[in-house]
Amino acid sequence: MNYKIKIRNAILVGIVPAVLEGLLIHFADPATNKWVMMQSVIFWFGCGYVCYLIDLFKSKLLTSLLMTILLCLPWYIALSIVDNKPVHLLPLIISSIVMGIIIGIASSVLNKIIK
Repeated sequence: MNYKIKIRNAILVGIVPAVLEGLLIHFADPATNKWVMMQSVIFWFGCGYVCYLIDLFKSKLLTSLLMTILLCLPWYIALSIVDNKPVHLLPLIISSIVMGIIIGIASSVLNKIIK
């Protein structure tokens, strides 16, 4: 695949979870600090971008799930264990899995369109 096309697709895949996260934060808690919102949007853009470019398995879905969970490990620790809020751990893991699935589907769709 052409390098420029691959980078363009990675950017497109990164935009999908970034926009979804931004919308989720905006509508779920409009009072959220804008820096926190930017941090989340930038993280999910980077996660989608990296997941598209990495090929650990034949399945983009499996690669995206694994990479999303691994990239979110620091957030799991910081937002549940360090903050002494263990009830936040399961929702964090579930949201990561959902985002990983979305990233994997977006990656797979773009790969099929290109081929």
